[in-house]
Amino acid sequence: MPSLHELQDAVRRSIIERDDVEAITHIAANGIAPPDRLSIYRNTFRQTLIRALRLSYPAVDRLVGADFFGAAAADFVVQHPPRSSYLDEFGGDFAAFLEQFAPAASVPYLADVARLEWAVSCALHAPDAEPLSVASLGSVDAADYAQICFTPHPSVSLIHTMFPADVIWCAVLEDNDAVLAAIDLSKDPAWLIVQRGPSAVDIARLDEALWRFVSALCAGCPLGAALGEHSGIDATAALADLLTQQRFTGFRLALRSDPP
Repeated sequence: MPSLHELQDAVRRSIIERDDVEAITHIAANGIAPPDRLSIYRNTFRQTLIRALRLSYPAVDRLVGADFFGAAAADFVVQHPPRSSYLDEFGGDFAAFLEQFAPAASVPYLADVARLEWAVSCALHAPDAEPLSVASLGSVDAADYAQICFTPHPSVSLIHTMFPADVIWCAVLEDNDAVLAAIDLSKDPAWLIVQRGPSAVDIARLDEALWRFVSALCAGCPLGAALGEHSGIDATAALADLLTQQRFTGFRLALRSDPP
């Protein structure tokens, strides 16, 4: 008699790897042949995950069409099965998968749109958090300003795309064919910050220097080190905007012995 873990692993191999050899020996026919029973579970598993991907990547789905998306998603499910029962966490590698997916080569911006859509999905499902107030920073001595390390809001992410993914994403979801037709794919890359706002997810463009500065702060780099690495930033204006937009939820002071 197999243990529960062994039985679960046999079913997992059947559903994901299509290896029925062991699982089939533990299934009673009872009117439906064991291979057919396993096939039902396999199909339900695949279709559930494909639907989850469609929900996370609606613009990608519309860009390539339902059949193409379904085929790509089915391949992705086989190569990247979920590691959690929480389906909102499934699909984070889809953009990287699309970059290597040969049939998508004719849509070079597809992976960028997917990368943005995942950031939007993560922002939607991020936990709530109280934003950092300017008043709380008043307790910091001026001599310690350089040691401030900010904690980004859980819904904040920074995305660099080689194509104007934000313009494409909006135009696709708004069914704006005129905007899509006018998009110049040869334009400069987009440097984006994504965050859940009071009523929707906000996507804003930053210039490259500011984006890199904000990225450093969101990665926990002390303020002084971030300014040193990204000279030319108007720190006062940048910090004022970051706080006004509620990009941070807290801060700590780095020890002077901490690595930069």
